[in-house]
Amino acid sequence: MNRIEINNTGIEAELSLFMFKDDDVYHAYCPELDLVGYDYTEDGAKKSFEQVLKDYLDYTIDHKTLEQDLLNHGWKIAKSGKVSEPTPSYLLKISQMKEVFGKKEFHKYSVPVTL
Repeated sequence: MNRIEINNTGIEAELSLFMFKDDDVYHAYCPELDLVGYDYTEDGAKKSFEQVLKDYLDYTIDHKTLEQDLLNHGWKIAKSGKVSEPTPSYLLKISQMKEVFGKKEFHKYSVPVTL
């Protein structure tokens, strides 16, 4: 289960990533945020994704657009502040997700994030 928790002490998240290879390049893709890291090795793609995610969070927090961007990606934010991930049916509408599931060999893993 994917989650993002934002509070006074920082951000904690658990996100699913799909690792697939296209030509000679590995891609670490997070459909819930539509972010991707890539490299010529799986480990390098994971590290690239971590940097992309950090840059994304830094930018959206600094510009006060994180909440709106999450909503734009199908996340739900309750009045209590709880953030719920997009539904699988919403994610399947994303063209990149269809391509990953339809044409690529992939594996899924989770990545914990604390900022």
